[in-house]
Amino acid sequence: MRWALEHYLGVVERDPEPLPYDAARAGEVVGRYEIDAMDLDIATDGSRLALAVGIKPEIRAASEADMPPDYPAAGMAFLPGDGDEYLVTEGGLKGQRGFFTRDEAGAVVGVDLAGRLFGRAPEAP
Repeated sequence: MRWALEHYLGVVERDPEPLPYDAARAGEVVGRYEIDAMDLDIATDGSRLALAVGIKPEIRAASEADMPPDYPAAGMAFLPGDGDEYLVTEGGLKGQRGFFTRDEAGAVVGVDLAGRLFGRAPEAP
């Protein structure tokens, strides 16, 4: 889509500028999220957020077909605005945008990536 806009109409669409790192906001989203076949991990090193996505080991082990590689941890950042939108800023998913979902109490309970809603995994005891 971007290519067509630029080459046929001369319109260059740019990703929005991410917000600076916010430790409090980062703390709300750090953790593991999952769907039936994949895990998504969000971590922080105290200066940035990183997102990693991979096929669950048991799914990979049970598959007879070649499966795509996992996406290693890559930078991500929140976007300006009222929502909980983010942008992947590095790696194989660079440019991918998504959002976090919250429950009625305001706790982050999920993250959207490429149209898939990953639910927050329970914390290990």
